[in-house]
Amino acid sequence: MKKVLLLIQGNEAKRFIQSIIKDYINVAEFDIVYQNDDDIKEDFKVDGISFYKIPFSDFTKLSYFKDKDYSKVIIVIKNKFFALNALKAVEFFISKNILIELVKFWDIEIQSKNINVITIPNIINSTLIDLLPNVPVFARNIGLGKEEIMEVEVPASSVFVYRNVELLNNENKQKWRIVAIYRNDKLILPNKMTTIHHYDKLVIIGQANILKDVYKSIKKDVGLFPAPYGNNIYLLIDRKTMNRLQVSKLLKSAIYLHRKLKSKKLIIKIINPNLHRFKKLDNIEGIEVYVDYHATDMYEVIMQDILKFSIGMFIIDNKFYYKNINFLLKLKKPFLKIGDEESIKKCTQSALILEDSDAITEISPLVFDISSQLEYKIKFLDIDPENVKLTKKDITIYYENISKMYYYKNVEFIVKNSNPYFEIQKMHNVCFFMPFNNKIPKNKLLSYLLPNNTNIQLLLDKYNQFMIPTK
Repeated sequence: MKKVLLLIQGNEAKRFIQSIIKDYINVAEFDIVYQNDDDIKEDFKVDGISFYKIPFSDFTKLSYFKDKDYSKVIIVIKNKFFALNALKAVEFFISKNILIELVKFWDIEIQSKNINVITIPNIINSTLIDLLPNVPVFARNIGLGKEEIMEVEVPASSVFVYRNVELLNNENKQKWRIVAIYRNDKLILPNKMTTIHHYDKLVIIGQANILKDVYKSIKKDVGLFPAPYGNNIYLLIDRKTMNRLQVSKLLKSAIYLHRKLKSKKLIIKIINPNLHRFKKLDNIEGIEVYVDYHATDMYEVIMQDILKFSIGMFIIDNKFYYKNINFLLKLKKPFLKIGDEESIKKCTQSALILEDSDAITEISPLVFDISSQLEYKIKFLDIDPENVKLTKKDITIYYENISKMYYYKNVEFIVKNSNPYFEIQKMHNVCFFMPFNNKIPKNKLLSYLLPNNTNIQLLLDKYNQFMIPTK
């Protein structure tokens, strides 16, 4: 965790510390130097903050901090003499590469590339908070000034990398929206085809309390799914159309994934119920069962539940999939299509069939996110009967590079010039990742006659498949 050294004195500094303790205590480890007992309240003494009482007039005592690995030093001292003395001590003892943030309450010129002088008299506490590492930057002087506009940089390992902006906005339009992107010092106004790249700076507007959660989702590494699509996994059970065996397979898959993935809850909705009440589910933590005795429109039930329960992923079977492909396309949510023969609980590896399309790169964050949570080995399959020379494709090179970026070592690249169908049928205990969009094949006969990497999708019903929506 990053370390921050604060040298403080005065009421502004006290309010700054209060805000750190209230909302930002986990963003860094804090060492706070003070000289007046009045500047430190008893409730300031919490885990994560160390206090040191040192007179600012004693230059040499600050040498105690010279060997500590700080990412930033912040000086908020209202007395001019004490502030300048503390600044000299910090410059002398602390590493020359550390940025020093000095809040200036008086007229004086300071010129140094390592010192950022903040020239606002009586600086407000909210601006001081922006100096801390790993906190969002809010626009405070435009709009309502109530933290409804936020800028955040996307880390390389974020689950937002390669996500389509329009899909994100459509999913969350009632709460927040990405309105602009800064990339390589250029402004981008998102259109239907815009995707997020690592190190992009996103300008997001929305409800202030929700933006802080969005910030945390963007900044955290892979291992958050079903975020950012939602918080919960959803299973619909229609007792009118599903027999007991179907229900059992769906329930086992849903419960297993709920335990393994970072879902907050497993939402089970039962429509057209019979006497079987699923009483055993009541004792499993994080599972909520809802019975709808009056539902007449399955599609309406699902659409209402998406908004009500923050659904991030669905669990379905092949029968539901083929009857409702167009409806699933409208949902724009990931789903697991459980296999006819293989159990998700026995899967030990995931597989992605590589092809030259933007959709394959778009789903890459979730391939690594889900595989890491399920502790799967990932197999990237470049199996193409027309690839006679076995030349390594750009998409294969891309995934080799992105595996290194995610520090994912348990991967294997398989490159062959054979029929993909027969190669895949040899595999066992594997879950496939598939991009899901309006170009999906719908003719199984065509898949047999033209066994390419796109058409092969319809021939994998025996396997579990994670279907990821793309443009």
